[in-house]
Amino acid sequence: MVDLPAGCPSWRPGIRRSASLVNKLLRLARYDAREPAPAPRPIDLAQHAVDTIARLTPLAGSRSIDLGITRRDKAVTNGALADLEIILDNLVENAVLYTPPSGTVDVAVMVAGQEARIEIRDTGPGIAEEELPRVFERSFRAMPQDGEGSGLGLAIAKAAAERQEVRLTLAMREDEPGLIACLVVRLAPNEGVALVPLTREIANGMITIIE
Repeated sequence: MVDLPAGCPSWRPGIRRSASLVNKLLRLARYDAREPAPAPRPIDLAQHAVDTIARLTPLAGSRSIDLGITRRDKAVTNGALADLEIILDNLVENAVLYTPPSGTVDVAVMVAGQEARIEIRDTGPGIAEEELPRVFERSFRAMPQDGEGSGLGLAIAKAAAERQEVRLTLAMREDEPGLIACLVVRLAPNEGVALVPLTREIANGMITIIE
């Protein structure tokens, strides 16, 4: 047995992973209990995407992942912010965890008709076609299984999406290896559409305003 120096913080990552797993299991239990969703409120989806990226930038930076936003259309929906945060946080975190170092994770908010799409594109290894139907199952982890995820993130995102009655899909990219996670929501009534295409607004923890 190796004696660790006093004050060695090597146990902390394990504690954090255990706490994260417990929190995810508790969330799933609440969804299983069919607790009523929080009261809906107007949500700015573009700002929601930016906030999600800001929260996960430290994780992306620690893995040398280029995390950013490529398009930010004006889009407002009515829903429970807590559920939408859970959905987008889990989708982006999953993309970051399964993308190899020096890879890219791009988020885009796009409006088409009366719907808004939030897409998360990564440059990870992707998933075998035969495994795609199982990606939202609890504890399912696609091969190879050497990543840091618990296999619960996408299941939680799916449960939150079902409570909010929004569509959630995952598909292979056609332009290069990787996945596209897509969240589709209805726009709030009488919302105008303003398109704001960007190249990359947030990347590696640095914020750049692009005119």
